[in-house]
Amino acid sequence: MDRNPVTTTLVAALIVVLAVASAAVIGVATLERPRIDGVDNSWGTVAENRTEIETQIAVDNPRLLEWGDGVADVTYTVSLNSVQIADGRKKQVDLSGGRDVITASTWMNNDDVPEWWVTHVNNDETTTVRVNPAVVVESTDVTFPVDSRTRTRTVETDLLAPLQTNETRRFGAFGRTLLVVNGTDARWGHATAERTPLIVSATVTNPTPVPIPIADIGYTIRMNGVRVGHSVGDQEEVIPPHSTRTIETRAIIDNSKLDEWWVTHLRNDETTRLTVDFHATVEYRGERQRLPLDFLTYQRTFDTNIFQQNAVSVNGSVDTDGTPAQEPTPRTRTASR
Repeated sequence: MDRNPVTTTLVAALIVVLAVASAAVIGVATLERPRIDGVDNSWGTVAENRTEIETQIAVDNPRLLEWGDGVADVTYTVSLNSVQIADGRKKQVDLSGGRDVITASTWMNNDDVPEWWVTHVNNDETTTVRVNPAVVVESTDVTFPVDSRTRTRTVETDLLAPLQTNETRRFGAFGRTLLVVNGTDARWGHATAERTPLIVSATVTNPTPVPIPIADIGYTIRMNGVRVGHSVGDQEEVIPPHSTRTIETRAIIDNSKLDEWWVTHLRNDETTRLTVDFHATVEYRGERQRLPLDFLTYQRTFDTNIFQQNAVSVNGSVDTDGTPAQEPTPRTRTASR
């Protein structure tokens, strides 16, 4: 039976249309998904009550945007240990095609600093910095979620190292050596929302023929000049003649002062000079003097470098393999006493 030429033509046209449509669907489905090619964070404006966090997210997918212009919705969070310090979003960001660097900023409340500090001290002076960006790209009415790329790094400090020593020293007053210091030690107590205890000790020997009373031990703690702890106690220790004893005392950091310190820390390129000064009333043969306890007093300079700026630069450059550079774990600087 002869076929109708019109019918044959319609069937052939329908097959062509279906083939083209199928190819288009397959083409869209097989397009490489957009990907986050790098993330960079830095500190922006540092105010008394809040701190700006600037974020750059590089999004790469040149094949996708050949189909037309695209826009992106960006969200991201920044956390220090368990404390989320920033939660930002930016909607309908125009994309030019190829590799785009999306810039956004948000603010952290400086009141979050004490909460982070507590986690840092109680976690053996270790902080995990976690940046979690999420991007959704829309192009030609098709929405493409970008693969998430959480960025983490570790920041460590070692603030008590200068006191953790067996170095022998001499403590003199009244024109003679009163004590031979055989070693000192320090450790953190359990930090709470309000206080961070610092427990220090010294093993001392009294070489004199008379007892040496040490009373009214006090301290002052400063961080970049901000006084974060100060007190004078009624503690008294007596070192018998020709004997060795361990003196232990504690100092307290007032965590409510840490937001004020934070501002100085960031403005000083994330560097802090910690000073801990101890003093006491010392008696020898009935004569009393208020003296600095040099064997417990120390200074420590440390930095944090929370955001390592080598994942993506302003012009969007990355390592040659297309992944962010490996980030070294920062260490504290050499302490001075």
